[in-house]
Amino acid sequence: MSKVEELRLKEELEAKKLQLHWLLQITKAINYNLPSANLFDIYQSVLKNQLHVGRVLLIVNEGGWHSPFSYGIDSEIIPKDMDVLLSDIQSFSSGNVINGHWTSSFETIIPVTHQDVPLAYALIGAIDDEVFHSRREIITYIHTITNVIVVAIENKRLAKESIRQAAIERELQLAAQMQSMLFPANLVTHSFLDIAATYIPHQSVGGDYYDFIKLNDDEALVCMADVSGKGLSAAMLMSNFQANLHAIIRHTQFTLEDLVTELNACVNRSAQGEKFITFFVARISEKTNRIHYINAGHNPPVLLHDDAAEVLESGTTGLGMFDELPFLRSGSATFNKGSLLFCYTDGITDMENMHGSSFGSENLEKLLRDHFHVSSMRELHDRMVVSFDEFRGGNSFPDDVTFLSVRFS
Repeated sequence: MSKVEELRLKEELEAKKLQLHWLLQITKAINYNLPSANLFDIYQSVLKNQLHVGRVLLIVNEGGWHSPFSYGIDSEIIPKDMDVLLSDIQSFSSGNVINGHWTSSFETIIPVTHQDVPLAYALIGAIDDEVFHSRREIITYIHTITNVIVVAIENKRLAKESIRQAAIERELQLAAQMQSMLFPANLVTHSFLDIAATYIPHQSVGGDYYDFIKLNDDEALVCMADVSGKGLSAAMLMSNFQANLHAIIRHTQFTLEDLVTELNACVNRSAQGEKFITFFVARISEKTNRIHYINAGHNPPVLLHDDAAEVLESGTTGLGMFDELPFLRSGSATFNKGSLLFCYTDGITDMENMHGSSFGSENLEKLLRDHFHVSSMRELHDRMVVSFDEFRGGNSFPDDVTFLSVRFS
């Protein structure tokens, strides 16, 4: 072997050692789970100080495109609009030449993709041919370390996203469990009432609540509520609301006005202005054949008779909207044998058909009128669910759907 060949072999060996050394350092940094910024610093140091690459522009997609660093080029000539920048890079990578364009400062582009989705582009220029035996070897090595770092950062991002999604799923599960516990396991029957309730959960957890509470042999309380927002915080607020409602009813001589005023204070203490609850409550008396009610910003229930329908709107604002309720008006209505009280949340009226038309309150009242004479409230609910499904076609409900019916016998 000649001296020249021996020297060349030695240089190639040293170059390989250098490659392995920095690849090992990068791998260690990844294994140490260093932040992305630190990995980019190491990457830049290798390119600039070890490989003596004169010009670099790196852009990466970490849930959105950005440039962690660039050097050796006037930053003023690089497009600030990321869409324009990506378009120019893609043109450059396809071999298209744009006269006088900023991409002419670079000699090559190194793309990093995963399943044909671009993760990064490294634009390289002013390569020092003396570092390795050949320019091709330098480009190959840069391609290797770029892939290693970018893919590691993407894996870290996906792992964080997976953990975040798992946490969200767990929160939704807990919220769903908590919400299901709010509903009475069995609706207590009353001698003069036929009662049914239906809850159809949406894909995300809502904050619907209904209840029927027997006060004595002659009176019962019916209520329905809906909390703004979704998830665990909404479910916890509604759970607290339910507990306060039962405590007030069971341990005090209450009027509906006092009940709603106290519940407004409870919601304000718990939600601190971040959420509110719409609420309808009615006290039903067999002795007087009357309903005394307050509607706090909720979808107005409907009281149907053989020849008429009443919308129960009197009340106040949603609970938790104001420190003190700006007004409070109770309402009353008379029921007859066979009259029907229907309470619901806005998942019904807001649902849309395939043409984008909402179901609305008029369709709801017509549906109730069409099935007014069914034999039981359970049969009414079964028929209504069928009608809802026919109306919305392939559309999902926009929210949880909750409704409760009471017939006076």
